[in-house]
Amino acid sequence: YHGELYKRARVRTLKNRREEIQTCPAENYAALMLSRLESGAPPVECLRDTLRQYAGMSFPAAFWEKILLPGHVRNYKPSLAEGELFWHMEEKDGLRFDFQSDVDWEAGSPQEDLTGEELTEEERVIYEAVVRRGACFMQSLNNLLPDRSPYDILLSLMEKGLVYADSFLPVRQWIDREKTKKAVARQRVNLRVKALQTGRWDIVRPVREKTIEDKLKACFQVSPILSKETAAACGLSWQEALSVLRVWEYTGQARRGYFVKDLSGAQFILGKDYESVVRRLQAPQKKLVWINAADPAQCWGKVLPHKEGRSFINVPGTAVVCYGGLPVAVMERQGKILRVWEEELQEECLRLFVEKFRQGSIFSDRKRIVVKEYPDAAAEAMRHAGFRKEMQDYVLYL
Repeated sequence: YHGELYKRARVRTLKNRREEIQTCPAENYAALMLSRLESGAPPVECLRDTLRQYAGMSFPAAFWEKILLPGHVRNYKPSLAEGELFWHMEEKDGLRFDFQSDVDWEAGSPQEDLTGEELTEEERVIYEAVVRRGACFMQSLNNLLPDRSPYDILLSLMEKGLVYADSFLPVRQWIDREKTKKAVARQRVNLRVKALQTGRWDIVRPVREKTIEDKLKACFQVSPILSKETAAACGLSWQEALSVLRVWEYTGQARRGYFVKDLSGAQFILGKDYESVVRRLQAPQKKLVWINAADPAQCWGKVLPHKEGRSFINVPGTAVVCYGGLPVAVMERQGKILRVWEEELQEECLRLFVEKFRQGSIFSDRKRIVVKEYPDAAAEAMRHAGFRKEMQDYVLYL
């Protein structure tokens, strides 16, 4: 009898908790995600928090320092010496960070994993030397191959996901390898000298398989609201996640409800974060925020469907500005095309774009922006914001 009463009380409690939740528009969730870009913490702390937030997620190698980190770290300078995490490359030129504490030291020898790898004789010599010696500087490998620098071979092994370095410099040089081939001899020599500053090289060891609870906590780091769409963005099986989240709801570790319109019905917030997340959902920041369309913090066209008449392509060459989470303007094709949906905000949007571009937060790999297609009404606003008119184009320089 008492067990039945307890069951009824539990069901009633959960029902009451769900009924008290108010559903917010999709743009409120977008504003919540964008608000996490604004931080008063020092850049070093922002860098550490961003790497922790996206640890375990793979992005194209160039994505990290051209889009993600410049957009999340104020005045980001290329510097990734982070002992808590290590980077390694994956197939299809992907790169991810993992925690050193997650390395599976009980796994078999890394040499056993080479059975299916196609290594050249030179690559095998260098790799086996690093396996034998442990973490070592490149200079200690110089005598292994007569008349051949080990650096190019290390880069090849890095591309195959077999080795990594203390510094992020090898990744930058690997990304710019086509430019390096066209460089003059003196520039190539300078790059070789810089290569001596990569620190130690080590083999990439496997990381332990995470439990479903650990995967859920990692997903909540990326998105404070977990749904079928946001879980898929983190590479998590929703059915597997639900089996744990239902238990978390009973124990108070998570709250379930229909928090955001346009997300699937079953949505969860961690119990410890519930009040702050709901408060920010119901009162989103009404401010302009520029973000690269490919950034995982940009939700439209990914976990949220595009608003009618305000769609854009989520590629690195697109930057969008939102007000209260709602897209109000977009720069496409590296800034060649400007589209504005809220004309009264266009001058303020363009002034902010100039500021963010010169800080390196938007299109950080470009020295200038040339706007070739734009609304007639935006011409004066671009001139006031700092663009220079050249022929029929408007140009912005660093």
